[in-house]
Amino acid sequence: MKPASTLLVAASVAVAGILPAPASTHAADGKVDLQGEWTTDCLKIGKNDRHGIVTRITIRGESMHAVSQIYARNSCQQPTVQVRYEGALDGGLKDHDSLLFAHTVTSITMTPNDPAVVEHYNGDPKGTGCGLSGWKENIPFDVDGKTCAAITFAGRGETLFDRAWIEGNRLRFAAFPVKWSNRSPDDRPQSPLETVYYRTSY
Repeated sequence: MKPASTLLVAASVAVAGILPAPASTHAADGKVDLQGEWTTDCLKIGKNDRHGIVTRITIRGESMHAVSQIYARNSCQQPTVQVRYEGALDGGLKDHDSLLFAHTVTSITMTPNDPAVVEHYNGDPKGTGCGLSGWKENIPFDVDGKTCAAITFAGRGETLFDRAWIEGNRLRFAAFPVKWSNRSPDDRPQSPLETVYYRTSY
């Protein structure tokens, strides 16, 4: 297993935000279009697609919660690392076929689920170990504002600007979970990522 490569794909977990928007951009019941639970399939990642990952995003009111679970096997068995995001969401603005929104970081944590991952993180604290030491199995570490492998997470309280596309029960983002530096509307990506989230609950 190579935690560095898996983190590069998965550590970038989540969205939520603060974006002033007129009331007309909200759904009739006052909730934005992103409301509900959205989950990916078991996706293959890492060298030769040997690892797996599943991400679930839940948006209720102004609360955003996202969990990305990485697995040793591409059939999504044997959990190795979990990345958890918490934030706050406030509305969305229709822009042609997409929905503009922003998200503000409340918390980002990583939890190693495997002794080999713990050993690797503690042995390489400035690389995949996020510059931290003292990693323990199944104990979450705060990593907001930290650089983990090739990912530099946004810091707590920072607002990121994103875009979403919803087609039926399918959701795609422009930045999440890859980009954490889109800190102004001008930095908002214009095209959707390939990753698809399917609505699993309202």
